[in-house]
Amino acid sequence: MDEKQLKIETQFINKVVAIILATGMYTTIAFYLIGLILMFAKGGAIPSLSDQYFHSIGAFFSSLFALDSRAFLYLGTVSLIMTPVSRVLISIVAFWKEKDFKYVGVTAIVFLVIAISVVIGSVFKVNVG
Repeated sequence: MDEKQLKIETQFINKVVAIILATGMYTTIAFYLIGLILMFAKGGAIPSLSDQYFHSIGAFFSSLFALDSRAFLYLGTVSLIMTPVSRVLISIVAFWKEKDFKYVGVTAIVFLVIAISVVIGSVFKVNVG
């Protein structure tokens, strides 16, 4: 791959990353705003971080379709977490296409650390506060 083509591809990847980060930010804000509006409209209390609201996927979707504020706040949090995770995944693909395997390895380790943290937090219900 010549230098001009590599530069064009790098610019394209940077635009894709910028779009992903902006979309993630706007999606997070939208979910949080909807959740907060629903919470205040229904006169609900601010949910505690330690409460377990959704014991199954079905319960989550039931809450979402019932316009439960907690479901939208949860989606906002998931969106907030997934935005940088998607950035890491795009970086792995970009480095792979550039054949920069050193950075593929480093970025894959970052992704692995994130994935292990999520699994440990989910399985063992690690409470940080």
